[in-house]
Amino acid sequence: MLSRVGERVYWMARYLERVENTARLINVHTALLMDLPKQNEINWFTLIKIFNSERAYHEQYLRIHEKNIMHFLVAEMNNASSLVQALMQARENIRTSLDVLPEEAWEQINELHLMVKGSLSAIGNRRRRQNMLLKIMERCQCISGIIDNHMSRNHAYDFIQIGKYIERADMTSRILEMTSLLASDTPSEQVSKHQGILWANLLKAISAQQMYLHEKRSAVTADKVLDFLVTDSALPRSLSFALASIGNYLNALPEPEDPIVIQQQILENLNAYRSCNIPADEIHFFMDSFQMRLMELHKKISSKWFYPDFEII
Repeated sequence: MLSRVGERVYWMARYLERVENTARLINVHTALLMDLPKQNEINWFTLIKIFNSERAYHEQYLRIHEKNIMHFLVAEMNNASSLVQALMQARENIRTSLDVLPEEAWEQINELHLMVKGSLSAIGNRRRRQNMLLKIMERCQCISGIIDNHMSRNHAYDFIQIGKYIERADMTSRILEMTSLLASDTPSEQVSKHQGILWANLLKAISAQQMYLHEKRSAVTADKVLDFLVTDSALPRSLSFALASIGNYLNALPEPEDPIVIQQQILENLNAYRSCNIPADEIHFFMDSFQMRLMELHKKISSKWFYPDFEII
């Protein structure tokens, strides 16, 4: 399989997963604000920190408030990390890979693009924004379902799955990081009295609340949620599941030994998480390190199978 095609579908999957999980991340932050008592203060700038976009934000906005932050994360064309930019990149990579992708994926990404374009005025209203983000998540899942059900299991499919799970692991770690930062940075003492709401909203954000209750059969606590989302090997959105899946699809590619070494090291670190006894409000340090290792894995995959002089759009 041509490296150029492999790289395009890899990035298509990453951008599509990024769109969905950006919507999830913003949604959980908004839902938390609506669920907590009105006197509680929530730091909206935490969302900017999670994307490491502080400098880019300050270059474009003088004030830090909800309206500016939502526009920056959802609709700002000059922000490479915005939802609309990720959607445009996913759409373009689908367009240029139609020879290996189901044509229904192109139809669905176009419908999603038009829906988002026509709904951007909703981002200033919290409830309308939530509805828009839920629709975005549903459409992204629809496209993923089309790919899963219509594609042959070949190397193109392997690269798609690797891209999807790398991005999912990265974005899930950022959602965990955001919740940890909110627990530690939010000035209101009332937040500490509503930790259950904080972590329950996190589970809702990644559609894991029902599975958590089924597996843990206990009240929602920070330590149990973190253990579930980091180490559970059966939950598709856990970090351990994502890394194990990456390993499975890497092994289907030719000569995967070098990337597999890094993948196994990351997975071993995740499996050792339970013995680390990291406080919930300090988990963001663990997640920062995890994200750096994922970047190492991405670079190794790129150097192994993609054209070094080819810059994906």
